[in-house]
Amino acid sequence: MRCKNLKNMFCENCGKQISEAEKFCKYCGVKIDRVDSSMKLKKCPFCKEEINFDCVECPNCKRILVEKIPANQKATTDIPEFNNQPKENIISKFISFTKKINYPKLIFNKYVAILFGVIFLVWILSGDDSSYKSGGTKAPLPPPITQTSDDVVESIPLTSAISLTNGTILKKNNTYLRGEGELQIKNGTSLDAVAKLIRGGTSVLTVYIKANNTYTMRDISDGTYWLAFTQGLDWDSTAQKFRYNVQYSAFDETFAFITTSRQYTIFEVTLHPVVGGTAQTSNIDPQQFDAY
Repeated sequence: MRCKNLKNMFCENCGKQISEAEKFCKYCGVKIDRVDSSMKLKKCPFCKEEINFDCVECPNCKRILVEKIPANQKATTDIPEFNNQPKENIISKFISFTKKINYPKLIFNKYVAILFGVIFLVWILSGDDSSYKSGGTKAPLPPPITQTSDDVVESIPLTSAISLTNGTILKKNNTYLRGEGELQIKNGTSLDAVAKLIRGGTSVLTVYIKANNTYTMRDISDGTYWLAFTQGLDWDSTAQKFRYNVQYSAFDETFAFITTSRQYTIFEVTLHPVVGGTAQTSNIDPQQFDAY
Protein backbone atom coordinates (compact mmCIF):
# COMPACT_ATOMS: atom_id res chain seq x y z
CA MET A 1 0.00 0.00 0.00
CA ARG A 2 1.11 3.59 -0.56
CA CYS A 3 0.44 6.70 1.45
CA LYS A 4 -0.61 9.97 -0.16
CA ASN A 5 2.06 12.43 -1.16
CA LEU A 6 2.67 15.09 1.47
CA LYS A 7 2.82 18.74 0.73
CA ASN A 8 5.45 19.19 3.40
CA MET A 9 8.72 17.37 4.05
CA PHE A 10 11.46 17.37 6.65
CA CYS A 11 14.96 18.77 6.36
CA GLU A 12 17.50 16.00 6.51
CA ASN A 13 19.95 18.33 8.30
CA CYS A 14 17.93 19.96 11.10
CA GLY A 15 14.77 17.81 10.98
CA LYS A 16 12.44 20.80 10.68
CA GLN A 17 9.31 20.58 8.53
CA ILE A 18 9.57 22.53 5.30
CA SER A 19 7.61 22.86 2.10
CA GLU A 20 8.34 20.67 -0.89
CA ALA A 21 8.62 23.72 -3.06
CA GLU A 22 11.59 25.19 -1.15
CA LYS A 23 15.06 24.61 -2.48
CA PHE A 24 16.83 25.60 0.73
CA CYS A 25 15.86 24.96 4.34
CA LYS A 26 14.52 28.17 5.79
CA TYR A 27 15.84 27.12 9.23
CA CYS A 28 19.42 25.93 8.62
CA GLY A 29 19.97 27.03 4.98
CA VAL A 30 21.00 23.60 3.72
CA LYS A 31 20.15 22.83 0.06
CA ILE A 32 17.26 20.43 -0.32
CA ASP A 33 17.96 17.42 -2.56
CA ARG A 34 14.84 16.47 -4.46
CA VAL A 35 14.08 12.77 -4.50
CA ASP A 36 11.04 11.27 -5.98
CA SER A 37 9.26 10.12 -2.88
CA SER A 38 7.11 7.78 -4.91
CA MET A 39 10.21 5.78 -5.83
CA LYS A 40 11.76 5.77 -2.33
CA LEU A 41 10.15 3.07 -0.20
CA LYS A 42 10.54 1.66 3.30
CA LYS A 43 8.95 -1.09 5.40
CA CYS A 44 6.59 -0.38 8.22
CA PRO A 45 8.33 -1.61 11.42
CA PHE A 46 4.97 -2.86 12.71
CA CYS A 47 3.16 -4.58 9.84
CA LYS A 48 6.21 -5.00 7.51
CA GLU A 49 4.32 -3.60 4.51
CA GLU A 50 6.15 -1.38 1.99
CA ILE A 51 5.16 2.27 2.19
CA ASN A 52 6.50 5.59 0.94
CA PHE A 53 9.63 6.79 2.67
CA ASP A 54 7.97 10.06 3.71
CA CYS A 55 4.95 8.45 5.38
CA VAL A 56 4.54 9.54 9.01
CA GLU A 57 1.60 7.17 9.48
CA CYS A 58 1.35 3.67 8.06
CA PRO A 59 -1.73 3.51 5.76
CA ASN A 60 -1.96 -0.23 6.45
CA CYS A 61 -1.81 -0.58 10.28
CA LYS A 62 -2.44 3.11 11.09
CA ARG A 63 0.59 3.23 13.40
CA ILE A 64 2.42 6.54 13.89
CA LEU A 65 5.88 6.28 12.36
CA VAL A 66 7.21 9.83 12.94
CA GLU A 67 6.40 11.66 16.16
CA LYS A 68 6.30 15.39 15.81
CA ILE A 69 7.78 17.31 18.71
CA PRO A 70 7.45 21.10 18.82
CA ALA A 71 10.76 22.87 18.37
CA ASN A 72 10.48 24.72 21.69
CA GLN A 73 9.75 21.60 23.76
CA LYS A 74 11.96 18.57 24.41
CA ALA A 75 11.57 15.63 26.76
CA THR A 76 13.85 15.92 29.74
CA THR A 77 13.89 12.24 30.58
CA ASP A 78 12.56 8.89 29.43
CA ILE A 79 10.62 8.46 32.67
CA PRO A 80 6.97 9.50 32.09
CA GLU A 81 6.55 11.23 35.41
CA PHE A 82 9.46 13.55 34.61
CA ASN A 83 8.36 14.48 31.11
CA ASN A 84 7.53 18.10 30.47
CA GLN A 85 8.77 19.12 33.92
CA PRO A 86 11.25 21.91 34.61
CA LYS A 87 14.79 20.84 35.49
CA GLU A 88 14.45 22.46 38.91
CA ASN A 89 11.48 20.20 39.77
CA ILE A 90 13.37 17.08 38.74
CA ILE A 91 16.38 18.00 40.91
CA SER A 92 14.18 18.80 43.91
CA LYS A 93 12.36 15.47 43.59
CA PHE A 94 15.66 13.60 43.45
CA ILE A 95 16.94 15.38 46.57
CA SER A 96 13.65 14.63 48.35
CA PHE A 97 13.97 10.94 47.43
CA THR A 98 17.52 10.71 48.78
CA LYS A 99 16.45 12.33 52.05
CA LYS A 100 13.81 9.65 52.57
CA ILE A 101 16.47 6.92 52.66
CA ASN A 102 17.28 5.89 56.27
CA TYR A 103 21.04 5.62 55.93
CA PRO A 104 21.81 4.73 59.60
CA LYS A 105 19.26 1.91 59.49
CA LEU A 106 20.60 0.70 56.15
CA ILE A 107 24.19 0.65 57.46
CA PHE A 108 23.10 -1.00 60.75
CA ASN A 109 21.28 -3.80 58.92
CA LYS A 110 24.34 -4.34 56.76
CA TYR A 111 26.67 -4.75 59.74
CA VAL A 112 24.19 -6.97 61.58
CA ALA A 113 24.08 -9.29 58.59
CA ILE A 114 27.89 -9.38 58.47
CA LEU A 115 28.07 -10.10 62.23
CA PHE A 116 25.65 -13.02 61.99
CA GLY A 117 27.61 -14.38 59.05
CA VAL A 118 30.88 -14.27 61.00
CA ILE A 119 29.27 -15.94 64.06
CA PHE A 120 27.84 -18.72 61.91
CA LEU A 121 31.20 -19.28 60.21
CA VAL A 122 33.06 -19.45 63.55
CA TRP A 123 30.46 -21.89 64.89
CA ILE A 124 30.94 -24.16 61.88
CA LEU A 125 34.76 -24.06 62.04
CA SER A 126 34.91 -24.56 65.82
CA GLY A 127 32.68 -27.67 65.82
CA ASP A 128 34.46 -30.57 67.56
CA ASP A 129 33.04 -34.06 67.29
CA SER A 130 35.81 -35.57 69.41
CA SER A 131 33.89 -35.10 72.66
CA TYR A 132 30.89 -37.09 71.43
CA LYS A 133 30.37 -40.67 70.41
CA SER A 134 28.07 -41.86 67.66
CA GLY A 135 24.45 -41.50 68.62
CA GLY A 136 24.96 -38.18 70.40
CA THR A 137 26.16 -39.51 73.78
CA LYS A 138 28.96 -37.68 75.51
CA ALA A 139 32.40 -39.27 75.66
CA PRO A 140 33.90 -40.28 79.04
CA LEU A 141 35.73 -37.68 81.06
CA PRO A 142 39.56 -37.71 81.07
CA PRO A 143 41.35 -39.59 83.88
CA PRO A 144 41.82 -37.82 87.24
CA ILE A 145 44.71 -35.40 87.71
CA THR A 146 47.77 -37.05 89.22
CA GLN A 147 49.94 -33.98 89.79
CA THR A 148 51.16 -33.15 93.27
CA SER A 149 51.75 -29.39 93.29
CA ASP A 150 50.01 -27.29 95.94
CA ASP A 151 48.30 -25.25 93.20
CA VAL A 152 46.56 -28.34 91.86
CA VAL A 153 45.57 -29.42 95.37
CA GLU A 154 43.79 -26.13 95.97
CA SER A 155 41.87 -26.45 92.69
CA ILE A 156 40.14 -29.69 93.78
CA PRO A 157 36.91 -29.37 95.83
CA LEU A 158 38.19 -30.68 99.17
CA THR A 159 34.69 -30.72 100.67
CA SER A 160 33.67 -33.59 98.39
CA ALA A 161 36.92 -35.60 98.72
CA ILE A 162 36.74 -38.83 100.74
CA SER A 163 39.17 -39.03 103.65
CA LEU A 164 39.52 -41.72 106.34
CA THR A 165 40.05 -41.14 110.05
CA ASN A 166 43.66 -40.54 111.01
CA GLY A 167 45.28 -43.81 112.15
CA THR A 168 42.87 -46.12 110.28
CA ILE A 169 44.58 -49.53 109.94
CA LEU A 170 44.25 -50.88 106.40
CA LYS A 171 46.45 -53.97 106.80
CA LYS A 172 48.27 -55.55 109.75
CA ASN A 173 50.62 -58.54 110.25
CA ASN A 174 50.99 -59.31 113.97
CA THR A 175 53.96 -61.61 113.32
CA TYR A 176 56.31 -58.61 113.27
CA LEU A 177 54.49 -56.54 115.86
CA ARG A 178 55.66 -58.20 119.09
CA GLY A 179 58.56 -55.98 120.01
CA GLU A 180 59.32 -52.62 121.56
CA GLY A 181 60.24 -50.50 118.55
CA GLU A 182 58.38 -47.35 117.56
CA LEU A 183 58.18 -45.35 114.33
CA GLN A 184 56.59 -41.90 114.46
CA ILE A 185 55.41 -40.54 111.09
CA LYS A 186 54.53 -36.86 110.66
CA ASN A 187 52.52 -35.85 107.61
CA GLY A 188 52.95 -32.09 107.33
CA THR A 189 51.65 -31.86 103.76
CA SER A 190 48.24 -30.85 102.42
CA LEU A 191 47.71 -34.40 101.08
CA ASP A 192 46.52 -37.47 102.93
CA ALA A 193 48.93 -40.42 103.06
CA VAL A 194 49.00 -44.19 103.41
CA ALA A 195 52.26 -45.53 104.93
CA LYS A 196 53.47 -49.12 104.63
CA LEU A 197 56.10 -50.63 106.95
CA ILE A 198 57.70 -53.51 105.06
CA ARG A 199 60.03 -56.33 106.12
CA GLY A 200 61.33 -59.14 103.94
CA GLY A 201 58.87 -58.49 101.13
CA THR A 202 55.87 -58.46 103.49
CA SER A 203 53.74 -55.56 104.63
CA VAL A 204 53.84 -55.40 108.42
CA LEU A 205 51.50 -52.45 108.94
CA THR A 206 49.57 -50.24 106.51
CA VAL A 207 48.00 -47.13 108.07
CA TYR A 208 46.07 -44.05 106.88
CA ILE A 209 47.58 -40.70 107.99
CA LYS A 210 45.55 -37.56 107.30
CA ALA A 211 47.09 -34.29 106.10
CA ASN A 212 48.82 -32.30 108.87
CA ASN A 213 48.57 -35.24 111.30
CA THR A 214 50.93 -37.67 113.06
CA TYR A 215 50.77 -41.42 113.70
CA THR A 216 53.12 -43.69 115.70
CA MET A 217 53.61 -47.35 114.76
CA ARG A 218 54.29 -49.34 117.96
CA ASP A 219 55.32 -52.85 119.04
CA ILE A 220 57.67 -53.26 116.11
CA SER A 221 59.80 -56.40 116.46
CA ASP A 222 63.58 -56.25 116.10
CA GLY A 223 64.79 -56.35 112.52
CA THR A 224 65.41 -54.21 109.42
CA TYR A 225 62.46 -52.52 107.77
CA TRP A 226 61.85 -49.99 105.06
CA LEU A 227 59.00 -47.48 104.74
CA ALA A 228 56.99 -46.69 101.60
CA PHE A 229 54.08 -44.30 101.32
CA THR A 230 51.58 -42.84 98.85
CA GLN A 231 49.96 -39.40 99.03
CA GLY A 232 46.89 -37.91 97.39
CA LEU A 233 43.27 -36.87 97.76
CA ASP A 234 39.85 -38.58 97.62
CA TRP A 235 40.42 -42.12 98.87
CA ASP A 236 38.88 -44.98 96.89
CA SER A 237 38.19 -47.77 99.40
CA THR A 238 37.41 -50.29 96.67
CA ALA A 239 40.61 -49.73 94.68
CA GLN A 240 42.60 -48.93 97.85
CA LYS A 241 44.18 -45.84 96.32
CA PHE A 242 43.77 -42.08 95.94
CA ARG A 243 41.93 -40.65 92.96
CA TYR A 244 43.70 -37.29 92.67
CA ASN A 245 47.21 -35.85 93.08
CA VAL A 246 48.70 -39.29 93.60
CA GLN A 247 52.41 -39.90 94.20
CA TYR A 248 54.36 -42.92 95.42
CA SER A 249 57.62 -42.69 97.41
CA ALA A 250 59.92 -44.66 99.70
CA PHE A 251 62.71 -43.75 102.10
CA ASP A 252 66.14 -44.52 100.71
CA GLU A 253 67.51 -45.74 104.06
CA THR A 254 66.20 -48.71 106.00
CA PHE A 255 65.17 -48.73 109.67
CA ALA A 256 66.96 -51.18 111.97
CA PHE A 257 65.10 -51.82 115.22
CA ILE A 258 67.19 -53.22 118.11
CA THR A 259 65.96 -53.93 121.63
CA THR A 260 68.31 -54.37 124.61
CA SER A 261 67.79 -54.69 128.32
CA ARG A 262 68.16 -50.96 128.70
CA GLN A 263 66.63 -49.41 125.58
CA TYR A 264 64.62 -49.93 122.42
CA THR A 265 64.71 -48.12 119.08
CA ILE A 266 62.48 -45.15 118.28
CA PHE A 267 62.53 -43.55 114.82
CA GLU A 268 60.89 -40.28 113.76
CA VAL A 269 60.31 -39.37 110.09
CA THR A 270 58.45 -36.69 108.24
CA LEU A 271 56.73 -36.96 104.88
CA HIS A 272 57.49 -33.32 104.18
CA PRO A 273 60.87 -31.58 103.79
CA VAL A 274 62.29 -30.09 107.01
CA VAL A 275 65.27 -27.86 107.68
CA GLY A 276 68.24 -29.99 108.63
CA GLY A 277 66.50 -33.24 107.73
CA THR A 278 68.74 -36.05 106.45
CA ALA A 279 66.17 -38.63 105.35
CA GLN A 280 65.92 -38.87 101.57
CA THR A 281 63.05 -40.31 99.57
CA SER A 282 62.70 -41.52 95.99
CA ASN A 283 59.73 -42.12 93.75
CA ILE A 284 58.69 -45.74 93.27
CA ASP A 285 56.45 -47.57 90.84
CA PRO A 286 52.78 -47.75 91.90
CA GLN A 287 52.67 -51.47 91.12
CA GLN A 288 55.61 -52.05 93.44
CA PHE A 289 53.78 -50.22 96.22
CA ASP A 290 50.55 -52.18 95.66
CA ALA A 291 52.43 -55.50 95.67
CA TYR A 292 52.97 -55.31 99.45
